Amino acid sequence: MDITQSVLLAIIIVLTIFLVVLGFQAFFALKDLRKTLRKVNKLVDDADDIVGQIRKPVDSISNILTGMTAGAGLAHLFKNAKKIQNKK
Repeated sequence: MDITQSVLLAIIIVLTIFLVVLGFQAFFALKDLRKTLRKVNKLVDDADDIVGQIRKPVDSISNILTGMTAGAGLAHLFKNAKKIQNKK
């Protein structure tokens, strides 16, 4: 075996070891990323639940205020209608 083949064999062995180590590091990095994404997903789900619980009373208050506004508008219309009827 001459020197060129020996150098190529050594380079192939070093690159193989390097790629195996790199593969393990990538595997563990992706595993940690998966754990982190699960935690973030749980956090977002919890935040969504909290927002839903807050939104229900706010919607109720909004509906009450809308009803009161509509009632005030109707009262104003009846008042104006009564004024017009009294003028005739």
